[in-house]
Amino acid sequence: MIELQVDFSLLNKFFGIPPQKVQQYANMNFEEIMEAEAEQGNSKAEEYKKILSDPDKLLEIFKLSNVENKLIILQNMSESDVDNLLIYLTPEQLSMGLNFFTDEKIMSMCQELPTETLSNMVLEKFNVVDILSLMEEDSMDKFIKQPDIERRYAQSYFEGMDQKSLEKIMINSLGSEYEGKTKGEYLTNLEKMEDDDYQRFLLSLERNNKIGLINGIIDQDNKLLYLIDNKDISRPMELLMKEDKIKMMGNLEQEFLIPMIKELPENLTQIVMTQIDPRDFADVMAEDFKDILSKVVLFSTKGG
Repeated sequence: MIELQVDFSLLNKFFGIPPQKVQQYANMNFEEIMEAEAEQGNSKAEEYKKILSDPDKLLEIFKLSNVENKLIILQNMSESDVDNLLIYLTPEQLSMGLNFFTDEKIMSMCQELPTETLSNMVLEKFNVVDILSLMEEDSMDKFIKQPDIERRYAQSYFEGMDQKSLEKIMINSLGSEYEGKTKGEYLTNLEKMEDDDYQRFLLSLERNNKIGLINGIIDQDNKLLYLIDNKDISRPMELLMKEDKIKMMGNLEQEFLIPMIKELPENLTQIVMTQIDPRDFADVMAEDFKDILSKVVLFSTKGG
């Protein structure tokens, strides 16, 4: 039985059914009431199907601005029909549904996003150094070994360093014989290295210097960030409270949030959908779900 909270005065307004007569129709649905009225010669009741196609009148009669009414109607739709309505919700409204997931599930779903999308979301609150600082050494080495990381990026980074900083790197990685040389000599030594030796040199850098190198490389071409694994890109989010993660995800496009919400149990998806704008809901009901509204019970004697 689909029972909604309705304004019975509207039955009089639209169909000429006085309030005192409503008691006769206890436990009867909207369609049955209209048919009974039509049999009694109520010409207005004969037009009830037209009313079901009028969003403005549906909005009034079935009080579609009432959250409880919306939920009851949604509960009588198929799971696929409810899922198809998710496009009517804004990203902010969709993100509300993320509260039903565990923190671990939220992180897992983020890591399944396209790398570019995930990166853009993370960089709204963090920077590249924040990401690199939480990366394991093996992950940084994996980045350096990528074929797309041409040595010209690293060489350009070293060219931008001051003599003392570069000297420290050269001594730490290649030995004390590099102490006291000019910046030009250091750069020349690096340029003369074979590719394998150059890569070994990069891999030998101390952690802080390696972070600076990778940050400098990405600074030259932001898309190189997408070579980092999603798990590493998302790692700064682990520092946030769940509510702050969800706030970040509210900036995602619908196309990414809707599949996430579809993973919720059916009853929770229905709750998320109650945020739909009443007018949009009325338009949808008038277009595709008149059969559901026709089965709505306007008055029930259940519970005494």
